[in-house]
Amino acid sequence: MKIVQNTKFPQLFLRVAIGSAYLWEFTDRLGILGAHGQPHVGWGDWGHFIAYARQVMAFLPPGIVPVLAVIATVGEGLFGTLILIGLFTRTAAIGSGILSFCFALAMSVSFGIESPLGYSVFTLSAANFLLATLPTYEWSVDNWLTKKNSGRISSGAIIFAGVIGLMGFYSPARAQQVHQTSPRKITEQYLIKQFINEHGISDREVQIEVVNFPPGSSSPAHRHPCPTFGYVLDGELESVFEGKRHLFKKGDCFYESTNGLHAVTRNNDRVKTARLLVFFIAEKNKPTTIR
Repeated sequence: MKIVQNTKFPQLFLRVAIGSAYLWEFTDRLGILGAHGQPHVGWGDWGHFIAYARQVMAFLPPGIVPVLAVIATVGEGLFGTLILIGLFTRTAAIGSGILSFCFALAMSVSFGIESPLGYSVFTLSAANFLLATLPTYEWSVDNWLTKKNSGRISSGAIIFAGVIGLMGFYSPARAQQVHQTSPRKITEQYLIKQFINEHGISDREVQIEVVNFPPGSSSPAHRHPCPTFGYVLDGELESVFEGKRHLFKKGDCFYESTNGLHAVTRNNDRVKTARLLVFFIAEKNKPTTIR
């Protein structure tokens, strides 16, 4: 077919598909498309996106995840804009291909290979690299600049610098916002500590406490060297225990076996504090939590 032999229309379709997909996700995580929970909204705000990013990059140190999330977001907004308008298309496609490939690898490590395959992330990476190999880009700023003199090309460089400047402005602004809304410290309130030495339960100490998780806060990885029970008093808590993710809501109970790896407990809500009632059955004068 003629359309297959001519890259004029397929390259435009590919640019629009890649660019619009990036910009959709970019605007979603900034809350431009609407609040979290509304139709056609995936994250709705930066907090929910960061929560997802922590899952994707769970194998990395927690402190570096927000930085990488900002870099990825700036990259998606930049590459999406450049590919869509066709400015520095080849370079943008290569950068986009590398970014999406890294994202696919992270998803493979954290969720299994079926996740990036099911969401076509490897396909997106391959499409970017294919776009970079095309000889020309019709209906693009690149194509328009090649028909002009060197002065016009300099104007294209100015446009590119302007886009970089906007993205650079966004990055520190977002970093400042994240800093200003950084989570407060998780606090523990002990209610009772009772030593038990009776028939059937000897030499054990029962501890009951309330743990307050401020908006956006999360606990570091830890283990409990004793049987642990939890009851959610208020809010919602995301928990990753022994590699399995759980979402506990108000009124939910759970049990954690001795010395199981508790990767994280997180309050994804950016406004409301979550409260957890915890029961420990521990050895006397021994710690209930090991980090």
